Amino acid sequence: MSTVEVRVGRTWLPLRRAPGCPQVPESSKLRLRGLNINELVSLGHYATNVDANGNVELGFSNCKELFGHLGLVEVTRESGASAGEFEIVPDKTSEDAFQALRVALESVWSGLIFDPDGVSRLRGQLPSPHKLWRAIEKPVRDIAAEPRSILTRGEGVRRLEAVRKPSELTSGVIRVSAAMASRAGPNPDGVSDRNAAARADWPTRPARTSLVVREVAIPENALVAETLRRLAAYARRQPDGLTVATLANRALREQPFVSCGPFRGATESALARTLHDQRYRQIAKVLRLLNRPEAHATEGPGEARLGVKGMIRLYEYWVFLQVLVACRKKYGPPIEAGFDVLGTRTASGTTRLEIPQGATVRFAGGVHVGFEPTISSSGRDWCGLENVPHPDNKLAQQMITPDVVMLRLGPLPSAVVFDAKYVGRHWVETEAARIHTRYSRIRLQGRPVVRHVLAVHPHEGIDYLWAGYGSVPMIPGEPVDLSNLLP
Repeated sequence: MSTVEVRVGRTWLPLRRAPGCPQVPESSKLRLRGLNINELVSLGHYATNVDANGNVELGFSNCKELFGHLGLVEVTRESGASAGEFEIVPDKTSEDAFQALRVALESVWSGLIFDPDGVSRLRGQLPSPHKLWRAIEKPVRDIAAEPRSILTRGEGVRRLEAVRKPSELTSGVIRVSAAMASRAGPNPDGVSDRNAAARADWPTRPARTSLVVREVAIPENALVAETLRRLAAYARRQPDGLTVATLANRALREQPFVSCGPFRGATESALARTLHDQRYRQIAKVLRLLNRPEAHATEGPGEARLGVKGMIRLYEYWVFLQVLVACRKKYGPPIEAGFDVLGTRTASGTTRLEIPQGATVRFAGGVHVGFEPTISSSGRDWCGLENVPHPDNKLAQQMITPDVVMLRLGPLPSAVVFDAKYVGRHWVETEAARIHTRYSRIRLQGRPVVRHVLAVHPHEGIDYLWAGYGSVPMIPGEPVDLSNLLP
């Protein structure tokens, strides 16, 4: 049987099992070759016939079974044999959904870490992005029109007749002027050039020289640029801050701010030169607010730097945070370290957003919520939970790491497993049944504890709860209700 290949960019790659299977961008056209002529093949939940050349071609956007699906797709031949897998990865098609997810993720994440009523060390409450922008909008506009500057020595061009200072009369200016003058004289044959006199009156060519220039890339203007950057980062994390983030970034692309490098924090020295300039003083007040820990431009999560390519991982973070929000609402604020496990303060004073594997937040009443906890068949890992391998050897696993596990201890311990599935609508039920097989056999001290195994997805209208498993929608930017699912 021939090897089935998929087109990725300009290369044909053989299908194989994950990990290491070919990755196909969701906006591209799927092309498969190496199949039997007129063979009926299944691409996940979509069945189609092979053409007369042994190929399959289709656009994901025109296929309702594959449109919106991110993740693995198995190719099954008519004989029932698997030809391998390929992975649909996000690209520009998911850009809008990615931006909505990132804004919602940062907003909830920062809201938990910097909860003014919480027990975390990082507390605070700031004015809205719109209020901060209104405070600096006019000063920023006025500074852009007439920024502070200093005179400094720089490099530029001068013509000989425009030289006004000895320092501007360099050898380059003289050399170019002499060359122009030589061309204005008689030609080498001694014949008078009728245009020589006219050319002698022409301006000489410019040459590079040392000039006194007006420099705007100074600490005072860098302070304004830093304020705009901080405000844009803060606004992106707020549900209604997208407009302010856009306006701040637009101002950053204009002079003099686009010429300013990173601000090194010399706030006091910069302000000392602007004590009588109300424009800069007003902006400095806003920067002091944005310097508070809860408003710092956060670093990470690292997957956010990948853009839409990190979308699946960011959705897993989003699901974990939503479970924490639901637990806080039902059980009260967390205990011990609280939500501090979700962020790390760096030496520069910023907060790095990160959720390490096994991170656990505890609530009153013996409630534990873990992110990707390790649960092994030995029962010696996360919270003493034991994974009982499936009796079917093909499905048996000695160790599992569900995305999110919520465990309530006590006389009758109970657990709920949430597994994020950023898949197409047609895949939700299949994924729900599959993860139930993987994660339902968990016990504590010899007693089964799993109440539900839930596939979490970003689609409306798919909210089924079967015996022991089901699905629940969690859509970034939309309210999530888990009150009936927590023990």
